[in-house]
Amino acid sequence: MRDDLKRVKKKLFLTFAIAIIGTCVVFGILYDLGIDLLNNYIEGTTLIYYNEKPYIDEFQQYVTDNDISTTDVEQYDEWMSEHDVSFYSVKEEGKVIYNKSNVDKLISPAKNMYDYRFTGSYQLPVQFTDIEAEVFIYTGFTIKYYIALMIFDVGLSLMLGIVFVYLRIRKIIAGYQTELEASQEQEKKARQEKDELMRNMAHDLRTPLTGVMTYVDVMKLENEAYAENMKNLNFISEKVLDIRSQVDNLLDFSIAGSQRPVELDASMDVEYIFGDYLSDVCAQLMKSNYEVDAEGISFKQVKVAVNMAFLTRIFSNLTDNIYKYADNKKPVVMKTAFTKKTFSVEIGNGVCDNKTLLKSAGIGLKSVDAMMQRMNGSMSFKREHGKFWVKLEFQIV
Repeated sequence: MRDDLKRVKKKLFLTFAIAIIGTCVVFGILYDLGIDLLNNYIEGTTLIYYNEKPYIDEFQQYVTDNDISTTDVEQYDEWMSEHDVSFYSVKEEGKVIYNKSNVDKLISPAKNMYDYRFTGSYQLPVQFTDIEAEVFIYTGFTIKYYIALMIFDVGLSLMLGIVFVYLRIRKIIAGYQTELEASQEQEKKARQEKDELMRNMAHDLRTPLTGVMTYVDVMKLENEAYAENMKNLNFISEKVLDIRSQVDNLLDFSIAGSQRPVELDASMDVEYIFGDYLSDVCAQLMKSNYEVDAEGISFKQVKVAVNMAFLTRIFSNLTDNIYKYADNKKPVVMKTAFTKKTFSVEIGNGVCDNKTLLKSAGIGLKSVDAMMQRMNGSMSFKREHGKFWVKLEFQIV
């Protein structure tokens, strides 16, 4: 999983790097092409003439009214400043008499308007008191076109970069999802094969164990008079029962952990469902000389939905655990509890120091937990004040 995340991060980093570089390259290409096209457009139309002509006419009137000569620089500087002229030049027979720029920074292509070699063809005649000169006046009327071009280039480049990143991320996510689905499918298949193997092993082990138990029972009948033989046979019988119990737990865990859907039975009153189970557990424990405290058992008119086959396995499993690990000199406590959303059963037994509950693999409790989860419930356990408590919690319907 960590390697997959590293691979995805690497792909994302590469995607953003390519997007940034590509965006810059696209911007540069579009900008250069746009500048060339815009310059050709400006040069090939009367745009400059129609924007410049009104200023030239007004300037001519100003020169005539105030008897200004080409040497009266301060006077026509004043007029240019009042009319917010960015650049102007005065020439006589191709020779520059005077030029001036009123701004220092401007979009570089628009600075062509400041170059008298470029603007020569747009100069118009103005009659000064001393001579007739060619004058060019530029008020920045082309700047808006260059600004619009730059905004368009930036917007288009960013949009293409974003689209590229979006498509790449979609492709990465789609590829990752495909790999994840394939991995999950393999895991599911492996889990199913493992569950099938565990069930087959459990069934295969139960058959010879049943044969061994039958043979041990026959030997017991034949050796009742021999105390030592009976002791050995009882020991063998006890261990075989332990093995069979573990096999049953393994089978329960395999069934509970299966991915096959579990159908819950129709919802019923908790007393109807659990009354018989708890009574049966009490009877079995008391028959085996355990003291049972069932004063905490009570029921309300609420319903739960369970799988009865699972519930039977759960209580059988818990009863076997009590037989194997509980101290039969201490009472087994059974009680029920209710909340607004849940109904719970708690079973507590004394912990016997010479028995190995906490050293076992815990496959029995794990199978109980798995079966409870398949029924939308939960199982928890704790050791408290010398007792081992198991709590089964069911959702109220």
